[in-house]
Amino acid sequence: MKQIFSGMILVLLLLIVGVFGFIAYQFIAGDNRIEFSSNQQTADKEPSSEESNDKESSDDSEEPEGDPPSIDVQTTQFSQDFMNSDVRRGFYGVGIGLSRDAIEKKFGKSDGRIEVGQSHAEKYGNVAVRYNSKDKAEHIYVTPTNVTVEAFKSVHGTPTIENSDGLVYDDNPNNSFSILITTKNGKVTAIENANQIQR
Repeated sequence: MKQIFSGMILVLLLLIVGVFGFIAYQFIAGDNRIEFSSNQQTADKEPSSEESNDKESSDDSEEPEGDPPSIDVQTTQFSQDFMNSDVRRGFYGVGIGLSRDAIEKKFGKSDGRIEVGQSHAEKYGNVAVRYNSKDKAEHIYVTPTNVTVEAFKSVHGTPTIENSDGLVYDDNPNNSFSILITTKNGKVTAIENANQIQR
């Protein structure tokens, strides 16, 4: 009888450890990415009466112009969410194929254009988008503000490739993406999560 009781306690303890392990796994492996902009509203937040009145009086659209994103590339969170994740198809709510209208509804009008390689991209805060001829997002870039190459390397480590065109981070030859960094005058101008380069 004592062995049965001991066995039941052991099974109960294993079950408890398993449940806590599963919860910890879900927390660690879940999509716990942070939003880099502190002024975004949550979808379930009820609008104040003042916001409701503003919406009713606006003839232009049902939703106000969006806020351009602010992304700090000098964080371990950015390293985890962008540098070490396959986000080639989309990042920060912008996906490949999304229309210019949808992006400008989310972020507002473009802040201007930046040069990336042999082309240009429209800048929205710290995100830039290169559009195709049909005004659909073709490439997505993170465009930091005033970050030197040396400061970037001090956070993200030594690049796999460094030359006059920029930097490439590609520590894992077995994944399908590389991080391409465009630089100009010692500063990081654009960061792209792109198809893995051939070496």
